[in-house]
Formats: sequence, C-alpha cells, structure tokens
Amino acid sequence: MTPRIQQAYVQRRVLFALGIVVPLLSGCAKVQRPSATEALVTTRLQLGMAYLKRDDLDAARRNLSSAVEAAPDDYRTQLGMALYEQRIGEYRAAERRYQTALRQAPENASVMNNYGAFLCSLGQYVAAQKQFSTAAQHPDYREVAQALENAGYCHFKAGKCDEARTLLVRALHYDPTKGDRVLSEVSQRLTAQHFNEARHLLDIYHHSLPASAESLWLEIRFAALAGRDDERNYHGDRLARSFPHSKQYQQFLANEY
Repeated sequence: MTPRIQQAYVQRRVLFALGIVVPLLSGCAKVQRPSATEALVTTRLQLGMAYLKRDDLDAARRNLSSAVEAAPDDYRTQLGMALYEQRIGEYRAAERRYQTALRQAPENASVMNNYGAFLCSLGQYVAAQKQFSTAAQHPDYREVAQALENAGYCHFKAGKCDEARTLLVRALHYDPTKGDRVLSEVSQRLTAQHFNEARHLLDIYHHSLPASAESLWLEIRFAALAGRDDERNYHGDRLARSFPHSKQYQQFLANEY
C-alpha cells in the first residue's frame, strides 16, 4: 500500500469510524412540491455525499459547494461541507462548519452526533461525549441509538472499556441491527491483533443478542488464534447445530481460520 493510498484509507476510516449518519435528505415532511432551490440543494447534497463516499473528492467538493452557495442557512449544507473538509484534513474549517450547523439547528441530534464523532476523531473525548450525551436525549429512537453507539466506540478509543460496554449494550437494546457493526469491529480488531478490544466487543454482542453464524465464527477464530482446540471445537459444534448451511460452517470445516 503506497503512502498516499494509506493516508486516504486512514482518513476514510476516521470519517466513518463512528458510524456517522448525515441527515442530508431528511427533515419535516412537506405536502407542497419543493421549490427549485430546495430541489437543487437536495440533488447537490445527494451527489456530494455519494462522491465523498466513493473518494471522488473533486466532484464531492463541487456539488457540496454548490449546495452551500444555494442555501448557506440550511444546516444540511454546512454539515455536508464539514464532512468534506474533515475528509481532506481541513480540521479547523470543518470545526467552523460544524459549529455553524449547530447554531442553525441547535436541537438537531444528527448534527450533535456528527460533531461529536469529529471531536472524538481529534481525541477531544470530553467534548465529544457532551455532544453524544445531549443527542441521546432526543425522542427519536434512531438518533438515541446512534448517539449511544458513537459514545460507546468513542469510549473504546479513549481506553474506557467499562463505559463503552454500558453504552453499547444500551445502543443494541434500542437498535439490535447495530450488532452487525459490533461484529465487523470485532473482525477488524482480530485482524489487527487487538485481542482485548475484540474480546470486549464480542462479549457485548453475546450479552445483548442471540448468537449468530458470524458471532460463533468469531469465537472460533479467537480460540484458534489462542490455540484452544477444545473451545474451537465447542463453538464449531454450536455452529453446526444452529447454522449448518452457513458459509461460516463451511469455513470451519475447511479450517479457514
């Protein structure tokens, strides 16, 4: 991996490491047709975020800048540009954008979640947790779950595993589908040989949700890496009984740990 590609990968991981959710297409439902300006802003935001996700930064900038120019007082356009500026490493500019968006929509939980994720990426953990804590008081369960999840992973980043566990368990209670991300994080940490973090996260999953083919497969990988054959076979038997047709069971039979 070349240094340039590696830097882009790291920046992309920072941007999406906390499950950032941008409400660029959301808002109060309207009965009337959108104005030409509203339609333009929505289209530019859609395109800008799609290009940003694909790492086409020039196209992302053009579309997001057009959205800001058309509607500078719309918090969504400021939030979109904040994410772009964060992505390219213009952190001071990004922070100004986040603060502008927060002034424009002071009670918007998505702005708080994104701003908190940004602060956490910079190591400003106390300030980040303040944003997440406020967002978690939102009446929308989806926003609450996002805030709890972000706060939990931010605590992990700060080395506070007990606090992380409490918040992630709550996030999974609100939204069990977030378990998929927990397992993805476990797999990434196993690959990076961050075994303690991976163990904590997998325990959180099994404390909160039923075993899945993927969670049992990760238990097998854990046992195999530690050389614990009895434990590996135990989880392999569970996998065979509960998910005999899964790809994970086929990997187990093939000893592809």
